[in-house]
Amino acid sequence: MSETRNTTTRKATLIVLGLLLAGTVFLLPHFVTEPWVADETGTLPAVPPASPSSVAPSTAAELKQYRQDSQGVLAEIVVMRDRLIERQVTQWAEADFNQALALVESGDERYSYGDYAASLERYREARDRLAVLEELGQDKLAQAKVDAETAVESLNLNVARDAAELAGLIAAEDPAVQALAARVEILPQVAGYIEAGDQALALDRFADAQAAYRAAAGLDPAHRRAAESLGRANREVASSVFRGHMSRGFAALERQDFAAARAAFHEAGRLSPGDPAVGKALAQVANLESGKVVGTDLVRAAELESREEWSEAVSIYETLLQQDPSLTDARVKLIPARVRAELDDQLSGYIDDPLRLSTRAEYEAAVTALTDARGIPEPGPRLRGQIEELDSLVQRANSPVDVVFRSDNQTHVVLFRVADLGRFDQRSMKLRPGKYVAAGTRSGYRDVRVEFTVTGETLAEPIVVRCEEPIG
Repeated sequence: MSETRNTTTRKATLIVLGLLLAGTVFLLPHFVTEPWVADETGTLPAVPPASPSSVAPSTAAELKQYRQDSQGVLAEIVVMRDRLIERQVTQWAEADFNQALALVESGDERYSYGDYAASLERYREARDRLAVLEELGQDKLAQAKVDAETAVESLNLNVARDAAELAGLIAAEDPAVQALAARVEILPQVAGYIEAGDQALALDRFADAQAAYRAAAGLDPAHRRAAESLGRANREVASSVFRGHMSRGFAALERQDFAAARAAFHEAGRLSPGDPAVGKALAQVANLESGKVVGTDLVRAAELESREEWSEAVSIYETLLQQDPSLTDARVKLIPARVRAELDDQLSGYIDDPLRLSTRAEYEAAVTALTDARGIPEPGPRLRGQIEELDSLVQRANSPVDVVFRSDNQTHVVLFRVADLGRFDQRSMKLRPGKYVAAGTRSGYRDVRVEFTVTGETLAEPIVVRCEEPIG
């Protein structure tokens, strides 16, 4: 389209229209004669058609409107054409774009001939085709983004590069397109790391796979496959460490190192909170440790019984039953151990304090205990010694001993709970083993009190009871 050409055409058209109008006004009346009137209207001659060179006012207005519409459409076409050129339309729809431009040229040609209606029709068709191309460009841009993203995720470098290049042609300034281009640029390195990670993972080299995937995700944080692979590797590493802790725990449990087993299982539980396998393993540790402790305690109690340390054995059985009342062994062994412990306490009590036998009740109780002790089958050394010693004490407790008393024949002597000895210089009497108290009184002298013990053997010295300290 040439502006000069359009101007010349418009000027020529105006000149022609002006001449026709002048001819109509000034020349036509000289050629018109008086009308011919006939009797019948049907015989009037037909009105001749207008000359092709004449232009009615309505036609002129219509032509003017066509020109204005054409210019408006042309303005839209120019904007759309330039926009498509910026989007590199010749790279992705050259044939369609050229056809639209050809329609514009055809419209220009019709315009130059004054065929404004036809030119407007061409312009409008060209505008519609350019609009379709703009929509096609948006569709291609959207599809190129999808294709590039998909190819990046699938590590298809060629497809990703082509799609990113197409998107860059259509919308070079689009931030999303620029980001895609940057991701495509580093895709070879990302793909290398991911492939290395896949190979390491296939060989169960979880730490190596984790490092490779981490490098890929670091290069392209938006890469979903890299992120998902890293997550999988992280889980595999954690699972491997978890299994390592569990294996060490069971190994320690097998050698009955309960502290090490418990520590290993707790580490596994820290990596996988709430894992039922950890709970079961810890319960197994507790059960085995408890069983070992119970077994150890039962062995120790049996050793105490063999040494006839019955009270200590009873204490172990009672402690075990407090911790676990279902322990049948401890319950069964507690009963005879408690009987032996009570008997041992009785025997030891009489042996440690033989004077208790001086009372009839204690003496009879001691005899009963001695009888019970003799009824124990296969008594141990301790029990045999207790039986012998208590038997001797019982015999001596029932055998009076001569005890000699000395006084001054001035002091009145009383042997509490036994007899009133009166005044004497020296006298003797038989006393059973026990503790005794002799008291002396004398007018004008302070009273005296003498305590002594009879053990069943003759006393080395006489018991002296004299009031020798005057009062005031």
